[in-house]
Amino acid sequence: MKTATRLNIIDCGGAPYEIGRQWGEGCRESLKASLGMLYAGLERGPFRAGKAKVWDAALTFMAALRNFDPYGFEVLRGQAEGAGMVLEEALALQCSLEIAFHYGEIMGLCTSFAAAGKATAGGKAILGQNVDWHPGSTVDLLRVRHDSGVREFVLCLSGSPYYHLNSAGVGNCVNLTLGPLGDMKQQVPLSVTISRAMRQPRIGFALGILRRQARGLGYLLLAESSGGMTGLEAVADDIELILPERDVLVHANHYETERFKAGDWTPLLIPDTGARAVRMREKIESAYGEITPETMMGILSDHEGHPNSICRHADPGKPPELASASRASFVMVPAEGLLYIAAGAPCDYEFMEYRL
Repeated sequence: MKTATRLNIIDCGGAPYEIGRQWGEGCRESLKASLGMLYAGLERGPFRAGKAKVWDAALTFMAALRNFDPYGFEVLRGQAEGAGMVLEEALALQCSLEIAFHYGEIMGLCTSFAAAGKATAGGKAILGQNVDWHPGSTVDLLRVRHDSGVREFVLCLSGSPYYHLNSAGVGNCVNLTLGPLGDMKQQVPLSVTISRAMRQPRIGFALGILRRQARGLGYLLLAESSGGMTGLEAVADDIELILPERDVLVHANHYETERFKAGDWTPLLIPDTGARAVRMREKIESAYGEITPETMMGILSDHEGHPNSICRHADPGKPPELASASRASFVMVPAEGLLYIAAGAPCDYEFMEYRL
Protein backbone atom coordinates (compact mmCIF):
# COMPACT_ATOMS: atom_id res chain seq x y z
CA MET A 1 0.00 0.00 0.00
CA LYS A 2 1.36 3.39 -0.99
CA THR A 3 1.91 6.17 1.53
CA ALA A 4 -0.35 9.21 1.17
CA THR A 5 1.78 12.21 2.13
CA ARG A 6 0.87 15.80 1.34
CA LEU A 7 3.62 18.38 1.23
CA ASN A 8 3.06 21.50 3.29
CA ILE A 9 2.61 24.50 1.00
CA ILE A 10 4.66 27.58 1.93
CA ASP A 11 2.77 30.66 0.70
CA CYS A 12 5.00 33.57 -0.37
CA GLY A 13 4.08 36.92 -1.87
CA GLY A 14 4.93 40.59 -2.19
CA ALA A 15 8.26 42.20 -3.04
CA PRO A 16 11.14 39.81 -3.84
CA TYR A 17 12.87 40.26 -0.48
CA GLU A 18 9.60 39.43 1.31
CA ILE A 19 9.07 36.37 -0.89
CA GLY A 20 12.54 35.16 0.07
CA ARG A 21 12.05 35.88 3.76
CA GLN A 22 8.76 33.95 3.82
CA TRP A 23 10.42 31.09 1.98
CA GLY A 24 13.32 31.03 4.45
CA GLU A 25 11.05 31.15 7.49
CA GLY A 26 8.66 28.50 6.18
CA CYS A 27 11.42 26.09 5.10
CA ARG A 28 14.02 26.90 7.76
CA GLU A 29 14.49 23.36 9.01
CA SER A 30 14.73 21.75 5.56
CA LEU A 31 17.09 24.48 4.33
CA LYS A 32 19.38 23.93 7.32
CA ALA A 33 19.21 20.17 6.73
CA SER A 34 20.06 20.63 3.04
CA LEU A 35 22.99 22.84 3.92
CA GLY A 36 24.25 20.25 6.40
CA MET A 37 24.03 17.55 3.72
CA LEU A 38 25.96 19.71 1.27
CA TYR A 39 28.74 20.32 3.79
CA ALA A 40 28.88 16.68 4.86
CA GLY A 41 28.86 15.34 1.32
CA LEU A 42 31.77 17.47 0.19
CA GLU A 43 33.81 16.81 3.33
CA ARG A 44 33.71 13.05 2.75
CA GLY A 45 35.97 10.93 0.62
CA PRO A 46 38.58 12.52 -1.62
CA PHE A 47 36.89 15.93 -1.88
CA ARG A 48 37.84 17.32 1.54
CA ALA A 49 35.98 20.53 0.75
CA GLY A 50 35.30 22.18 4.10
CA LYS A 51 32.86 25.00 4.73
CA ALA A 52 35.30 27.69 3.57
CA LYS A 53 35.85 25.96 0.23
CA VAL A 54 32.09 25.53 -0.27
CA TRP A 55 31.56 29.25 0.35
CA ASP A 56 34.41 30.13 -2.00
CA ALA A 57 32.93 27.93 -4.72
CA ALA A 58 29.51 29.52 -4.24
CA LEU A 59 30.90 33.06 -4.34
CA THR A 60 32.30 32.48 -7.84
CA PHE A 61 28.69 32.72 -9.03
CA MET A 62 27.76 35.86 -7.10
CA ALA A 63 28.54 38.54 -9.69
CA ALA A 64 26.92 36.65 -12.57
CA LEU A 65 23.81 36.00 -10.47
CA ARG A 66 23.41 39.65 -9.40
CA ASN A 67 23.91 40.95 -12.93
CA PHE A 68 21.55 38.43 -14.50
CA ASP A 69 18.71 38.54 -11.97
CA PRO A 70 18.62 41.40 -9.41
CA TYR A 71 15.08 40.28 -8.48
CA GLY A 72 16.35 36.78 -7.72
CA PHE A 73 19.23 38.18 -5.69
CA GLU A 74 16.75 40.03 -3.45
CA VAL A 75 14.82 36.78 -3.00
CA LEU A 76 18.10 35.15 -1.99
CA ARG A 77 18.88 37.88 0.58
CA GLY A 78 15.42 37.52 2.10
CA GLN A 79 15.73 33.74 2.20
CA ALA A 80 19.01 33.96 4.09
CA GLU A 81 17.46 36.22 6.73
CA GLY A 82 14.31 34.15 7.06
CA ALA A 83 16.23 30.90 7.43
CA GLY A 84 18.84 32.35 9.80
CA MET A 85 21.70 31.68 7.38
CA VAL A 86 24.46 33.90 6.09
CA LEU A 87 24.17 34.94 2.45
CA GLU A 88 27.01 32.63 1.37
CA GLU A 89 25.06 29.64 2.69
CA ALA A 90 21.85 30.58 0.89
CA LEU A 91 23.90 31.08 -2.27
CA ALA A 92 25.59 27.69 -1.86
CA LEU A 93 22.21 25.97 -1.85
CA GLN A 94 21.18 27.79 -5.03
CA CYS A 95 24.28 26.54 -6.85
CA SER A 96 24.71 23.20 -5.08
CA LEU A 97 24.46 21.32 -8.38
CA GLU A 98 27.33 23.31 -9.86
CA ILE A 99 29.41 22.94 -6.70
CA ALA A 100 28.82 19.17 -6.63
CA PHE A 101 29.92 18.99 -10.27
CA HIS A 102 33.01 21.07 -9.48
CA TYR A 103 34.06 18.58 -6.76
CA GLY A 104 33.14 15.49 -8.76
CA GLU A 105 30.21 14.39 -6.60
CA ILE A 106 27.91 13.15 -9.37
CA MET A 107 24.67 11.23 -9.01
CA GLY A 108 21.67 10.52 -11.25
CA LEU A 109 19.15 13.25 -11.90
CA CYS A 110 15.90 12.28 -13.52
CA THR A 111 14.05 11.02 -16.55
CA SER A 112 11.56 13.57 -17.92
CA PHE A 113 8.73 13.64 -20.44
CA ALA A 114 6.13 15.85 -22.09
CA ALA A 115 3.22 14.73 -24.23
CA ALA A 116 0.35 16.60 -25.88
CA GLY A 117 -1.87 16.70 -28.96
CA LYS A 118 -2.37 13.30 -30.59
CA ALA A 119 -0.38 11.56 -27.86
CA THR A 120 -2.71 12.37 -24.96
CA ALA A 121 -6.35 11.68 -24.21
CA GLY A 122 -8.05 15.01 -24.93
CA GLY A 123 -4.92 16.60 -26.40
CA LYS A 124 -3.88 18.48 -23.25
CA ALA A 125 -0.20 18.88 -22.44
CA ILE A 126 1.10 16.64 -19.66
CA LEU A 127 4.69 16.81 -18.40
CA GLY A 128 6.70 15.54 -15.48
CA GLN A 129 9.61 13.57 -14.16
CA ASN A 130 11.15 11.72 -11.28
CA VAL A 131 13.43 13.89 -9.14
CA ASP A 132 16.48 11.69 -8.53
CA TRP A 133 19.10 12.85 -6.05
CA HIS A 134 20.56 11.80 -2.70
CA PRO A 135 18.00 9.78 -0.66
CA GLY A 136 18.25 12.27 2.23
CA SER A 137 17.52 15.32 0.09
CA THR A 138 14.73 17.63 1.21
CA VAL A 139 11.72 18.56 -0.91
CA ASP A 140 9.64 21.72 -0.33
CA LEU A 141 6.66 23.19 -2.14
CA LEU A 142 6.19 26.96 -2.45
CA ARG A 143 3.14 28.80 -3.75
CA VAL A 144 4.37 32.21 -4.86
CA ARG A 145 2.48 35.32 -5.92
CA HIS A 146 4.71 37.89 -7.60
CA ASP A 147 3.86 41.59 -7.74
CA SER A 148 3.68 41.22 -11.54
CA GLY A 149 0.58 39.06 -11.06
CA VAL A 150 2.28 35.80 -12.05
CA ARG A 151 1.52 32.98 -9.63
CA GLU A 152 3.43 29.73 -9.48
CA PHE A 153 4.06 26.50 -7.68
CA VAL A 154 7.79 25.95 -7.08
CA LEU A 155 9.06 22.51 -6.10
CA CYS A 156 12.47 22.85 -4.43
CA LEU A 157 15.06 20.09 -4.21
CA SER A 158 17.53 20.60 -1.35
CA GLY A 159 16.67 24.28 -1.25
CA SER A 160 17.06 24.88 -5.01
CA PRO A 161 13.94 25.96 -6.99
CA TYR A 162 14.21 23.80 -10.08
CA TYR A 163 10.61 22.88 -10.96
CA HIS A 164 7.80 25.37 -11.66
CA LEU A 165 4.18 25.51 -12.80
CA ASN A 166 2.93 29.04 -13.38
CA SER A 167 -0.34 30.85 -13.99
CA ALA A 168 0.71 31.57 -17.58
CA GLY A 169 0.10 27.86 -18.21
CA VAL A 170 3.76 26.88 -18.43
CA GLY A 171 5.55 24.08 -16.59
CA ASN A 172 9.14 22.90 -16.68
CA CYS A 173 11.34 19.87 -16.08
CA VAL A 174 15.12 19.70 -15.55
CA ASN A 175 17.61 16.91 -16.18
CA LEU A 176 21.31 16.90 -15.36
CA THR A 177 23.66 16.68 -18.33
CA LEU A 178 27.42 16.43 -17.95
CA GLY A 179 29.85 18.14 -20.29
CA PRO A 180 32.70 20.63 -19.90
CA LEU A 181 31.41 23.38 -17.60
CA GLY A 182 33.63 26.22 -18.84
CA ASP A 183 34.43 29.30 -16.77
CA MET A 184 32.36 29.02 -13.59
CA LYS A 185 32.66 32.77 -12.96
CA GLN A 186 30.63 33.39 -16.11
CA GLN A 187 27.92 30.86 -15.26
CA VAL A 188 24.57 31.68 -13.69
CA PRO A 189 23.35 28.78 -11.51
CA LEU A 190 20.80 26.66 -13.29
CA SER A 191 18.17 27.18 -10.58
CA VAL A 192 18.48 30.98 -10.95
CA THR A 193 18.16 30.89 -14.73
CA ILE A 194 15.05 28.71 -14.53
CA SER A 195 13.46 30.83 -11.82
CA ARG A 196 13.77 34.03 -13.84
CA ALA A 197 12.43 32.32 -16.96
CA MET A 198 9.44 30.84 -15.15
CA ARG A 199 8.40 34.23 -13.70
CA GLN A 200 7.59 35.40 -17.23
CA PRO A 201 3.97 35.88 -18.38
CA ARG A 202 4.50 34.01 -21.67
CA ILE A 203 6.40 30.92 -22.76
CA GLY A 204 8.08 32.89 -25.55
CA PHE A 205 9.65 35.26 -23.03
CA ALA A 206 10.79 32.31 -20.91
CA LEU A 207 12.37 30.57 -23.90
CA GLY A 208 14.10 33.78 -24.88
CA ILE A 209 15.78 33.98 -21.47
CA LEU A 210 16.83 30.35 -21.58
CA ARG A 211 18.21 30.60 -25.12
CA ARG A 212 20.36 33.58 -24.11
CA GLN A 213 21.49 32.38 -20.69
CA ALA A 214 21.17 28.61 -20.18
CA ARG A 215 24.72 27.29 -20.36
CA GLY A 216 26.82 24.71 -18.59
CA LEU A 217 24.77 21.98 -16.93
CA GLY A 218 21.33 20.81 -17.78
CA TYR A 219 18.54 19.87 -20.15
CA LEU A 220 15.48 22.07 -19.72
CA LEU A 221 11.97 21.26 -20.88
CA LEU A 222 9.13 23.77 -21.11
CA ALA A 223 5.56 22.84 -22.02
CA GLU A 224 2.49 25.07 -22.12
CA SER A 225 -1.25 24.61 -21.84
CA SER A 226 -1.80 24.90 -25.62
CA GLY A 227 0.39 21.84 -26.16
CA GLY A 228 3.58 23.57 -27.29
CA MET A 229 6.79 22.13 -25.90
CA THR A 230 10.51 22.71 -26.35
CA GLY A 231 13.61 21.10 -24.88
CA LEU A 232 16.99 22.82 -24.58
CA GLU A 233 20.33 21.05 -24.16
CA ALA A 234 23.14 23.22 -22.82
CA VAL A 235 26.93 23.02 -22.85
CA ALA A 236 29.45 25.61 -21.67
CA ASP A 237 29.17 27.85 -24.72
CA ASP A 238 26.18 26.68 -26.72
CA ILE A 239 22.63 25.35 -26.65
CA GLU A 240 20.48 23.26 -28.95
CA LEU A 241 16.69 23.19 -29.15
CA ILE A 242 15.09 19.72 -28.97
CA LEU A 243 11.71 19.56 -30.71
CA PRO A 244 9.00 16.95 -30.10
CA GLU A 245 8.42 13.93 -32.28
CA ARG A 246 4.77 12.98 -32.69
CA ASP A 247 3.87 15.37 -29.83
CA VAL A 248 6.25 13.69 -27.38
CA LEU A 249 9.55 14.69 -25.75
CA VAL A 250 11.57 12.28 -23.58
CA HIS A 251 14.99 12.93 -22.07
CA ALA A 252 17.30 11.29 -19.54
CA ASN A 253 20.82 12.51 -18.67
CA HIS A 254 22.79 12.06 -21.90
CA TYR A 255 22.98 14.49 -24.81
CA GLU A 256 20.77 13.82 -27.82
CA THR A 257 22.46 16.52 -29.93
CA GLU A 258 25.14 14.94 -32.16
CA ARG A 259 27.66 17.76 -31.86
CA PHE A 260 27.49 17.62 -28.04
CA LYS A 261 28.09 13.87 -27.75
CA ALA A 262 31.89 14.01 -28.04
CA GLY A 263 32.13 15.88 -24.71
CA ASP A 264 29.36 13.96 -22.94
CA TRP A 265 30.56 12.39 -19.68
CA THR A 266 27.18 10.96 -18.72
CA PRO A 267 27.39 7.52 -20.36
CA LEU A 268 30.52 6.85 -18.28
CA LEU A 269 29.28 8.29 -14.98
CA ILE A 270 25.57 7.42 -15.25
CA PRO A 271 25.55 4.42 -17.63
CA ASP A 272 21.85 3.65 -17.12
CA THR A 273 20.75 6.93 -18.74
CA GLY A 274 20.26 5.44 -22.22
CA ALA A 275 18.19 2.50 -20.99
CA ARG A 276 15.89 4.79 -18.99
CA ALA A 277 15.17 6.98 -22.01
CA VAL A 278 14.49 3.95 -24.23
CA ARG A 279 12.20 2.41 -21.62
CA MET A 280 10.15 5.60 -21.19
CA ARG A 281 9.76 6.01 -24.95
CA GLU A 282 8.57 2.41 -25.24
CA LYS A 283 6.03 2.82 -22.44
CA ILE A 284 4.72 6.10 -23.89
CA GLU A 285 4.44 4.54 -27.35
CA SER A 286 2.40 1.66 -25.94
CA ALA A 287 -0.13 4.16 -24.51
CA TYR A 288 0.04 6.65 -27.41
CA GLY A 289 -3.22 8.51 -27.99
CA GLU A 290 -4.60 7.57 -24.59
CA ILE A 291 -2.05 9.11 -22.24
CA THR A 292 -3.47 10.63 -19.05
CA PRO A 293 -1.78 11.91 -15.89
CA GLU A 294 -2.45 8.51 -14.34
CA THR A 295 -0.72 6.80 -17.28
CA MET A 296 2.41 8.81 -16.66
CA MET A 297 2.26 8.20 -12.91
CA GLY A 298 2.43 4.50 -13.72
CA ILE A 299 5.33 4.94 -16.13
CA LEU A 300 7.26 6.98 -13.58
CA SER A 301 6.88 4.00 -11.20
CA ASP A 302 8.51 1.59 -13.67
CA HIS A 303 11.25 -0.69 -12.28
CA GLU A 304 12.81 -2.13 -15.45
CA GLY A 305 16.56 -2.21 -14.71
CA HIS A 306 16.08 -1.85 -10.92
CA PRO A 307 17.68 -0.23 -8.95
CA ASN A 308 18.85 2.11 -11.73
CA SER A 309 15.41 2.30 -13.28
CA ILE A 310 13.01 5.14 -14.11
CA CYS A 311 11.80 4.79 -10.52
CA ARG A 312 15.26 4.89 -9.03
CA HIS A 313 16.43 3.27 -5.81
CA ALA A 314 19.77 3.48 -4.02
CA ASP A 315 22.31 1.14 -5.63
CA PRO A 316 24.04 -0.89 -2.88
CA GLY A 317 27.09 -1.17 -5.13
CA LYS A 318 27.81 2.57 -4.93
CA PRO A 319 29.32 4.49 -2.00
CA PRO A 320 26.80 6.28 0.26
CA GLU A 321 27.94 9.76 -0.81
CA LEU A 322 27.02 8.92 -4.42
CA ALA A 323 23.71 7.22 -3.60
CA SER A 324 20.78 8.34 -5.75
CA ALA A 325 17.08 7.60 -5.53
CA SER A 326 13.77 9.06 -6.71
CA ARG A 327 13.28 11.60 -3.96
CA ALA A 328 10.01 12.85 -5.45
CA SER A 329 7.96 12.56 -8.62
CA PHE A 330 5.61 15.02 -10.29
CA VAL A 331 3.14 15.29 -13.13
CA MET A 332 1.80 18.66 -14.36
CA VAL A 333 -1.27 19.59 -16.41
CA PRO A 334 -0.66 23.28 -17.21
CA ALA A 335 -4.07 23.91 -18.81
CA GLU A 336 -5.75 23.04 -15.51
CA GLY A 337 -3.13 24.48 -13.15
CA LEU A 338 -2.74 21.01 -11.67
CA LEU A 339 0.38 19.59 -10.08
CA TYR A 340 0.50 16.01 -8.80
CA ILE A 341 3.40 15.16 -6.48
CA ALA A 342 4.56 11.90 -4.94
CA ALA A 343 6.66 12.89 -1.92
CA GLY A 344 9.08 10.01 -2.42
CA ALA A 345 9.61 7.14 -4.85
CA PRO A 346 6.38 6.89 -6.88
CA CYS A 347 6.24 3.14 -6.29
CA ASP A 348 5.87 3.84 -2.56
CA TYR A 349 4.05 7.19 -2.40
CA GLU A 350 0.71 8.30 -3.79
CA PHE A 351 0.53 11.25 -6.14
CA MET A 352 -1.33 14.01 -4.31
CA GLU A 353 -3.15 16.80 -6.15
CA TYR A 354 -2.26 20.49 -5.78
CA ARG A 355 -4.22 23.13 -7.68
CA LEU A 356 -2.73 26.51 -8.53
